[in-house]
Amino acid sequence: MAFKNCNELLETLEQYQQDYYTKGKALKIHNALTDVLPKLNFRNDKDSLEFYECYKNLKKIESLTNINEYSEKFAHNLLRLMLIVNNSKFSSEENYN
Repeated sequence: MAFKNCNELLETLEQYQQDYYTKGKALKIHNALTDVLPKLNFRNDKDSLEFYECYKNLKKIESLTNINEYSEKFAHNLLRLMLIVNNSKFSSEENYN
């Protein structure tokens, strides 16, 4: 997926909030984020570390067999990622929020 800015990325991430129970979605988000990692500029190191932690968790979440545990961890990590992306910019964008 090609995103022009963080707003487009956020719109896509928001679509995944509609269904936390379908397996495979965490991996789809992980793959989409892999493509934009080089473009993302975080406000600070704390945001960067938290982003990468949640990003790695998405891949781990896919191996969970309990659907309730999957949905809980998926929702938690997705929300954290969205909050960080909301406060970040792509390298092609000008000023930070």
